[in-house]
Amino acid sequence: MNTSQNQDRVIDGRYRIIRSLAAGGMARVFLAEDLRLKRQVAVKVIHPHLADDEGFIAQFRQEAILAANLSHPNLVNVFDQGSDSGSAYLVMEYVAGQTLREVIREFGPLSPKRTLGVLESVLAGLSAAHNGGILHRDIKPENVLLADDGRIKLSDFGLARPISAHTETDSVIGTAAYLSPELASRGLADARSDVYAVGILGFELLTGKQPFTGDVAAAVAAQHLTSNVPAPSTLVPGLPESIDELVLWATERDAELRPANAGELLEFVRKVTAELRGEASASKSTPDNRTEVISPRFEDQSQTLVLDSNATQLLNDSESDQLTQVISTGDQVAADEPELAFSSFNGGKFWRWVVSTLLVFALAAGLGWWFGAGPGALRSLPELKGRTVAAAQGTLTNLGLNVVVVNEYSADVAQGLVTRTDPSSGSLVASGAALKIYVSLGPELKLVPVLTGLNVAEATIEITKAGFVFGGADAWFNEAPAGQVFDYLGSDKQKLPLGSEITINVSLGPLPLVENLSQDVAVSLLTTAGLTVAEVKAEYSDTVPAGNVISMTPQTKPLGESGSVSLTVSKGSDKVVMPKVVGETIAAAKSALEALGLRVTVDTNQLSSRWGIAKVKAASVKAGTTLRRGDAVTIISR
Repeated sequence: MNTSQNQDRVIDGRYRIIRSLAAGGMARVFLAEDLRLKRQVAVKVIHPHLADDEGFIAQFRQEAILAANLSHPNLVNVFDQGSDSGSAYLVMEYVAGQTLREVIREFGPLSPKRTLGVLESVLAGLSAAHNGGILHRDIKPENVLLADDGRIKLSDFGLARPISAHTETDSVIGTAAYLSPELASRGLADARSDVYAVGILGFELLTGKQPFTGDVAAAVAAQHLTSNVPAPSTLVPGLPESIDELVLWATERDAELRPANAGELLEFVRKVTAELRGEASASKSTPDNRTEVISPRFEDQSQTLVLDSNATQLLNDSESDQLTQVISTGDQVAADEPELAFSSFNGGKFWRWVVSTLLVFALAAGLGWWFGAGPGALRSLPELKGRTVAAAQGTLTNLGLNVVVVNEYSADVAQGLVTRTDPSSGSLVASGAALKIYVSLGPELKLVPVLTGLNVAEATIEITKAGFVFGGADAWFNEAPAGQVFDYLGSDKQKLPLGSEITINVSLGPLPLVENLSQDVAVSLLTTAGLTVAEVKAEYSDTVPAGNVISMTPQTKPLGESGSVSLTVSKGSDKVVMPKVVGETIAAAKSALEALGLRVTVDTNQLSSRWGIAKVKAASVKAGTTLRRGDAVTIISR
């Protein structure tokens, strides 16, 4: 649909087109003015080439009916639906702003707080849809709108279906990057499929990347079937554990283990948001990087308190326990004993009190020195990652720690440098405490398993099992059967670092055999295979009839789908037989020889005006001799 032709067009006598906003596979969306209500709206008009397709029209109207029955602040409202000049249209709320995809592209990963805010809005709208018995089935950043006034709205119910009537489909529907395993494998969908897509969306918001990528949609879908979505903190270290739990719960491969619907996941998002606000107000760092909020309460001060490192402990004040204890020595003075005058003060008791007080102060001072500046002082462990062992030990000289060096493989730290410490940096350690320094041996190298002959899904499983990452699949024409792997990174038996991305080459099957076929048939076969004939050359051939293909040459090697080839087509044989020309006129002989493609030289003393009368008396080549087109022949008339 030409945008300029639609500008200022009035649909159904009410909606004046202002400009185009976006286009998709089914329709184009325009910004328009509602002439009746004097407001801007978004009008979705089906593409002209689909206007006669009853299936598409039914799907388009289904979107209108489903969306019109939903009303929520986080959903794009639908106002009207109809048909104009044979084109079905849908009138929706116009949301001025950006899509979430544009925000990710411009700003990269979002903070946990901002991510939770976006997910809460998306889930609130999606929960309203699920409560209304409707699946969205196409959750992705392109369908989340961030309005200029701060509102967040979920849009585009073009793939939506009622939960009760459309839990199964004959084809996989949705964007491959956000496709749930059950949709990719069996075409089954319920509310948990939308929840899975929201989990993928959360991963992308936190990391700026999709968990599974590839050049072929089937390869991406296969990863959803065979691989667990990694925790976002593996790409963005330092993310709260509850954020990882949220994403991993929503993206469980087994749908039974996921939240039942958007409402259940929404409750957890709100819980995580509240927990993160609480942690921000009062927290301290522990050696395992978890957060503990501890206030001074002890149920039994004679017992040892053991805290579970996997949980947050909040210990409140009790009525009976006090922070300050008054310790006296010697006899207790009764509360109702009258105060003694200085002159009658008992000297023995006085000096015992003085000595006791001094001892208490001395003990306090000694303990203060011991734990403050002395051997018992607690000091924060510095960050040592990336340093040499010598530099790390030099930094630790004044801490008096018992250092043990342990070697380990590391994919991101160079050989010989510190990868981490145990306890970790920032932990409080006392003099004489044990400290492990882990030093990099470099990446662990391993052979890539044999993948030749496997399909994409099987190869993905083998790559993952071996500790590598599936890096995508490229499809090329090859003698191997279609769909099988014929080459891959690491097929040369060179060891690669664990965690490396392994790309594979998948066969599209052999190229069509077009030799000795007519040019038209050959072109038809190549076009059916998805190839383009970019060039046709003609050559003589003694073996291939004129008009048939001599050979085919790919213009790139290897040759992929939508590639191009060149053909060489036969002009027939260039062999000719020398005719008898002696006794013929010079003009007739010359014309006959040139018609055979020979180069003719006339050796004569006759004027050219007599060539039609004068006869050829001899020739340089005997009659019956086989020649090639372009060969030279001399005829003689003297």
